[in-house]
Amino acid sequence: MATNPFHQLDVIRKASQNGKTITDCYRLMYKRELWIKAYAKLYPNAGNLTKGTSEETIDRFSLQKIDEIIEQLKNGTFRFVPVRRVYIPKANGNKRPLGVPNFKDKLVQEVMRMILENVYEPTFSDNSHGFREGRSCHTALSQIKNTWKGLTWCIEGDIKGFFDHIDHSVLLNLISKRVNDHRFLLLIHNALTSGVMENWTYHKTFSGTPQGGIISPLLANIYLHEFDLFMEKQMENFDMGKIRDRNKEYMRIRSEISALSRKVKRLDERNGHQLWENREVLIQSIEEFKRKQVLIPSVDPMDKNYQRMKYVRYADDFVIGIAGSKDSTMNVKEKIKDFLKRELHLELSEEKTLITHLENPILFLGYEFRKWDEIKVTRVSYKNHKYPMKKRTLSGAIKLEIPEKMIRNFAIANGYGNLHNFKIIHRANLINNSELEILHTYNAELRRIANYYKLANNYHHIDKLFYLAESSFIKTIANKRRSTSMKVASSMRTHKQGVLCLVRKDKQGNEKLHQFVKLKDLPKPKGAIKVDSPEIDTYVNTMKYSGRTKFEKRLLANKCEACGTTEGRMEVHHIRKLKDLKKKSNLKYLDKIMIERNRKTIVLCFKCHHDHHEKQIPISQLASRIR
Repeated sequence: MATNPFHQLDVIRKASQNGKTITDCYRLMYKRELWIKAYAKLYPNAGNLTKGTSEETIDRFSLQKIDEIIEQLKNGTFRFVPVRRVYIPKANGNKRPLGVPNFKDKLVQEVMRMILENVYEPTFSDNSHGFREGRSCHTALSQIKNTWKGLTWCIEGDIKGFFDHIDHSVLLNLISKRVNDHRFLLLIHNALTSGVMENWTYHKTFSGTPQGGIISPLLANIYLHEFDLFMEKQMENFDMGKIRDRNKEYMRIRSEISALSRKVKRLDERNGHQLWENREVLIQSIEEFKRKQVLIPSVDPMDKNYQRMKYVRYADDFVIGIAGSKDSTMNVKEKIKDFLKRELHLELSEEKTLITHLENPILFLGYEFRKWDEIKVTRVSYKNHKYPMKKRTLSGAIKLEIPEKMIRNFAIANGYGNLHNFKIIHRANLINNSELEILHTYNAELRRIANYYKLANNYHHIDKLFYLAESSFIKTIANKRRSTSMKVASSMRTHKQGVLCLVRKDKQGNEKLHQFVKLKDLPKPKGAIKVDSPEIDTYVNTMKYSGRTKFEKRLLANKCEACGTTEGRMEVHHIRKLKDLKKKSNLKYLDKIMIERNRKTIVLCFKCHHDHHEKQIPISQLASRIR
């Protein structure tokens, strides 16, 4: 077997793709290179400086700590500690429990995740989009937009308390089918049963995944992979018929049009293509029949000999589209309910699992989708036809829309004002920031919502949100300057016509314009994203080809970036955000170094790190130690 751990991961991926059982996962965790790569991936996250149930955070981490963890794994003495439970608000006003693990546990889970991902990613269903590399909410919505055509009913699925009700024994049995490594399975079991601390009271965990843990999303996908396989089998059994039968009324009108057209052509030839009596009446009759034909489906939408089922899942949210009767849709729902309860010990929420006709809007991943109710006839070119032919392009297709409620709530949550009555509000919490920071705050928020809703067919509807945000920005700057909105708007539009701009000088003294973002200036959406076909391997293990990152090189150099020593233990000093340092009135010497180098981390020897945290060293003394 390959000695390079990333080559070994590639071997695991290919073996799993061929349906083989994987062994020696636990011994792979002895490879130091995996831990350095995992550490390099986790360190940019500011949440790693949040304490769990102990005082330990990512700060003061070192290569020696990695070696200590590996030694504990070899001796079988490593144990996960309980996670600290906190509650965060949900959109509906309730609170969601969230676990805060210690950083050491996060690092171990990340290495486990890297191994498990290579085992399972090649086998996951193409209908699953949540928490997977290369897939997102956009790919899930694009699959609906691209493939859901001619469907009638939709099942909006909701699993009651999914993450809290994952059965540990069921999950471990599922993993053991593909991973034959007792020690690795025992490590997963320890992660699942480590317990939680809430208000300094310990609670055992008998079900659910480690909330807030690095490995939790992957374990959830492994658990629901069985449901994906069940749904794929249901789709195969449910589908019936090649094409729908022709609509009799449509065929009757088509025959009338054909007969009248032949009659007109015959009489034109008989009269030498001269105008003859009643010709206009026949032409009007043909046009009237064509208008009726457009309003009638060409096939029978209620054909009992034709059925289709489509399925898309993102994490624990799923939707099922069905071309068939409502009774058959209800039968599918009952089968799903029975499978989840019998095989996965999960409960389908009766209140939230709804059966909806696709003529009505269905909320999924922040979008609303439904069938097009408009009629659009365009000319389409075909290879086997000489001339373009007319076709109803929107017939039975899915339309993605931005919910009006989402835009209104976004405006209120960010403090722009009320879109309903267009009442503009200035943002008092931003007044103490610089004008450029205020501008960047607005731009970042608007780009985020515009990027998320780029697939919507009514994408232009967020233009009014941009206008409200622009008015709120002007009012905020006016309050900061103690001026009027009209004066602020006029002064900021003098640099570029019709665009709000702030002028600042760069390091070279050149003036630079910072514009308030407009919807028309953002990259235009190119329609739905094509979901990759299963034949294409989109999850290539690129880690085996990539070199070490700059952070990894600095870590492995074993050199203090303050005093230059290469002896003794080296630790990494972390901060949450560089902008927090810039706001400090009394900067330490190391703070200045981090600002100059534009880094949130700096490798230090034990003495320099201890001195930085424990006492303030005069800059003159510390500067003399720099080589």
